[in-house]
Amino acid sequence: MNEVAVSPDIADVPVADVDIPAAPTSEGEGPRGGETIYTERPMIPVELLVAHPGNVRQDRQASEEFCRSVAAAGIITPLEITVEPDGGYRVVDGNVRLDAALKVGLPAVPYFFSTDTADDEGLQYLHMLITSRFRTSLSVHEEAQALFSAAQAGMTQTQIRRVTGLSSREVKAGVRAGGLGGAAKQLAAGMDYEWTLEELALLKPFEDDPEALEAIHRRWYGPLKYTVQRLLDEREAKVRRAKVIAELEQSGITITADLPDGAMPLRRLMNGDQEMDADAHATCPGRGAWLAPWTGASPNHYCLDPVAYGHVFVETGTTSPPPPAEPSPTAQAVKPAVERRVVVEGNKAWAAAATVRQQWLREFLSHKTPPKNVAATIARFVTEQLITMPEPLCRGLAGARHTQLFETFGSPTSLNVAKSSQQGLWMIALAPIATAYEREIAGDGERRNTWREEKYSPCTRTDAGAWLRFITEIGASHGYEPSPIEKAVADGVPYRGDNPAEDLSDETTTEETRSEVVSTAPESHDEHDDPSLDMSEPAPGAADVNARSSDRSSAPDTAAELDAATDSHIAMAEVRSDEADTDDLQAKVA
Repeated sequence: MNEVAVSPDIADVPVADVDIPAAPTSEGEGPRGGETIYTERPMIPVELLVAHPGNVRQDRQASEEFCRSVAAAGIITPLEITVEPDGGYRVVDGNVRLDAALKVGLPAVPYFFSTDTADDEGLQYLHMLITSRFRTSLSVHEEAQALFSAAQAGMTQTQIRRVTGLSSREVKAGVRAGGLGGAAKQLAAGMDYEWTLEELALLKPFEDDPEALEAIHRRWYGPLKYTVQRLLDEREAKVRRAKVIAELEQSGITITADLPDGAMPLRRLMNGDQEMDADAHATCPGRGAWLAPWTGASPNHYCLDPVAYGHVFVETGTTSPPPPAEPSPTAQAVKPAVERRVVVEGNKAWAAAATVRQQWLREFLSHKTPPKNVAATIARFVTEQLITMPEPLCRGLAGARHTQLFETFGSPTSLNVAKSSQQGLWMIALAPIATAYEREIAGDGERRNTWREEKYSPCTRTDAGAWLRFITEIGASHGYEPSPIEKAVADGVPYRGDNPAEDLSDETTTEETRSEVVSTAPESHDEHDDPSLDMSEPAPGAADVNARSSDRSSAPDTAAELDAATDSHIAMAEVRSDEADTDDLQAKVA
């Protein structure tokens, strides 16, 4: 091998004046009894470097994220260089780092000179292979730990973002994920799944909840964000329910799981010429409320003995009760029980799916221009919608800009239109259309029935399906995965539960479920469809709680869960709060 002399033109350009102490030996002195001398790493001007003409890496461009990191922290891993036949110095390993340095305007980069490859071009290619093949990148779990440890060491999230080049969202999620407890870490590590930092962070509120972690593992047939949202909704519903029960009990109201024999719901009694309500009934000795499992946090008030307490019945207009309704045969009660199970599951699934979908839309619509691979899809959809003007747009488009949802989706104004590029106009036009659809298919009242085939909804299932198919198409390569209930509506098929292995409509009705149906048969006026709408009556002092209750509510399974509900609320609130090594991260990209 020919002997190569390094040109004196290579200048050592110091990055900064750093006072590096000597590393003592075990006796406290440097080698040979003297002080160990450290020097700054050698630097070479970027203008002397030439990218390798035969670089085997196909993607030779430094990413925007990597460039942000290089601009803040410089190049950390030295470039391997050798002589260039036509003059200058050829980069053997580190061509992407060189590209980043050129893009951000670094005057010099760290290097080491490879004499072995100076007259052996074949060995240059093998060095490219070796430095890549045997480089072990950090796993996402290790990245999270690095971000968490940096924060623990005193770095702010802004500082971490500038040094790493990661987005604010990634840094926040990484710091959060790095602090996961052992059970959550163990679950994530044991699953055959390619986690992201943001997905790991979703486990944070459940790190002390083994049942929730098990549910996440067991319900892996749906998107992770959707599964987590279902759990958060159920946890919140239990907290709401516990609060309502506590307020009812404090008011001295007897609470039962169903309507007692001989009792009558207040809506079937009169208070003068008005329907009886809880306030008017507050002084009656027979007051009570039942909170059935499927009604979530919506209590249903009744009188234990309306005849004894002299109440007027709606049906008769007197204190004489109407004749008793004939009880439905048990066999006929089985079908409503099955339907109710599907409806309760579907209502919760539809609400959780809407939350996740709208969160994704908020992020997607924040882009000033549509991603290139879906720009044409968005343009065609917007144009078609304005030409055909389906019912959801006819009803919701005019008032869309006055809604909270429109503000969530960016609330674009005429000023945004004036400053926007031609491509950006399609994103602006999509915002009110998204607002109109989302309000019509997941708003209040009957709008929540959109997923159901047999129930009226202002937005037809067909129109909702068209919107969901569009969202699925543009979201496929941009971080959105539809939930099972959204797929059912988009495909025009019935929803029968999240788990494809368990069709809720085919489950055998248990004795417990059958007894529920029979005991409430006289009052089964569609109560299993939407109890929060059809049966809700405000409890004294609990009107604010009932106003927030909806059919996404979930009943606790046991009394113990009710006792633990308040503690669970702390973790739920945590996930909704907005909280305010680099070598390996850079080497992985380069």
